[in-house]
Amino acid sequence: MKLNSRTIGTFGGRQTVPPAVSVLSISLIIIALFAPPASSQNADAGTVAFPFLVMGYDARSMAMGGAACAVNNGLYGVLSNPAAVGYVNTTQVMGGYRQVMMDVWGYPIGIAMPTKYGAFSPYLIAMTSGDFNVIDEDGFLTGDRARSSYTALGVGWAKTVGANIAVGAALKGAYHYIGAGEESYSADGFALDVGAQYRQRNDRVAYGVALRNLGFMRSGYWGEWNEYEMPYGIEAGVAFVPKHIPNLRIALDANKFNGDYANFEPAFEYTVVSKIFWVRGGYAFSTMDVDKMLDVFRGERDETYQKSSVNTLSLGVGVAAAVDNVDLKLDAAMQFYTDISAPAVVVSLLVGF
Repeated sequence: MKLNSRTIGTFGGRQTVPPAVSVLSISLIIIALFAPPASSQNADAGTVAFPFLVMGYDARSMAMGGAACAVNNGLYGVLSNPAAVGYVNTTQVMGGYRQVMMDVWGYPIGIAMPTKYGAFSPYLIAMTSGDFNVIDEDGFLTGDRARSSYTALGVGWAKTVGANIAVGAALKGAYHYIGAGEESYSADGFALDVGAQYRQRNDRVAYGVALRNLGFMRSGYWGEWNEYEMPYGIEAGVAFVPKHIPNLRIALDANKFNGDYANFEPAFEYTVVSKIFWVRGGYAFSTMDVDKMLDVFRGERDETYQKSSVNTLSLGVGVAAAVDNVDLKLDAAMQFYTDISAPAVVVSLLVGF
């Protein structure tokens, strides 16, 4: 399939199949283009439904390589570990934009509403390929336009239990639409995230764990076809501030999702100006990356290997300000990929009042 900014054709030197099937296959590929090259993929790669559910959407987490499970993330936590929202004590609203590659992009929106029964947080995440041209098996434009869009609408709940522990859950419905010319297909399903966070030493040390995307595809693209599983998995993390470097927060997440290797995400956040300006960075790597690195030390370099996670280094900044009792936090991140695309930009805004 040969891709440019608005066209689909052949992939890996293989001819496309007839349009009705190719649109489905290609749509799944387009949204999952950040998946690793075939030579380094997990054997189950590409066999899960709704792959957009395992992506990050807020710029703070993305700047830290995805490390968010144990981080004090406010409303952003509903996207990674819903327990984090349990510590929110003011109304918060979030919005943002995240680029994936080419014309594939997504966004999150949501609101956190604290009550005596816990904090409730309705939210939406979406990702789309935009419109693109369809090319037939002979390489000619058909005149049709195609689109692939993913949407998840959910609601989270979280509450502190005692002084140091918060628990939370987020239930979401996921929907995938594929259309090409006069033909269209869709699939939907449901998933649940549950998590917990433990904080101590005045938030200098925090631990988090979350079970993600526990659910099922309710209906498939052609009625009875629903063979794909959800991208379920587990994520755990720790974040701490070194005793003698109070401006530095170090975080580490580890996760394992269906259809992927186990991944590790070490990260840092440095406070340049207290409560005003931060710089962040992170790096994501998998167990396969470690195995291949050890092969190099043993003199057994695999020249065909490419890093199994397309996201390598992430960098970003955050700024905050208070205006008339309204707290504004603007975060920006850049994800640097291995070799298949230009860096991606992520921007998000969190407003508290």
